[in-house]
Amino acid sequence: MTQPGSVWVDDRNPIYRRGLAACLCAEGYTVAGESVGLRPPPDPKAASLLIFDLDAAGFDRASVLARRSEMSLIGLVRETPADQIRQLLAAGMFAALPLRGLTPSRLLSAIAALNGAAGSRVRRQRQTAFGPPGSSNGLEVDDRDLTGRELDVLRLLAEGGSTRDIAQHMSYSERTVKNIVRDVLGKLQGRTRAHAVAVASRRGFI
Repeated sequence: MTQPGSVWVDDRNPIYRRGLAACLCAEGYTVAGESVGLRPPPDPKAASLLIFDLDAAGFDRASVLARRSEMSLIGLVRETPADQIRQLLAAGMFAALPLRGLTPSRLLSAIAALNGAAGSRVRRQRQTAFGPPGSSNGLEVDDRDLTGRELDVLRLLAEGGSTRDIAQHMSYSERTVKNIVRDVLGKLQGRTRAHAVAVASRRGFI
């Protein structure tokens, strides 16, 4: 039986793969298995979450995974085109995290969003919030629709920053930060800050 908190790690780079495993183990997760390019195939009976190298898997195999896998999926992205990422998110992949600039806190924030109440709400709304590619669902926004400071605030929210923390970090007033957060929630149709972070993570913005 799959144990909660069990993760399967897939990455072509053995050093990076072991680093991911060490990061997860340090936070209390169990690494149930490892693979390269989804070989050997991840075992859904052993792990509830697959963190995988999206580029090594390839779009076709990732699409099958997104549609059929019993595990939740977080893809790690180096080169996969944005339109393919959107299709995979629409198919059911929870998040796409760019490897450039990826930190342990951002990875753990994405997992927390998946496991927590915000993640549960996003999963329940997956079919309505992320419809088939090309559908008009109110969430056809990309990172160009967000300003630089909105993206900065999103990244700080993903790292657990409070309004005060973000205001001090960015040298803004707390009122300004609240206004930025309000605008971000509106653009991403986020009901809460955690929901907005989950949406942004899924769409590869942060």
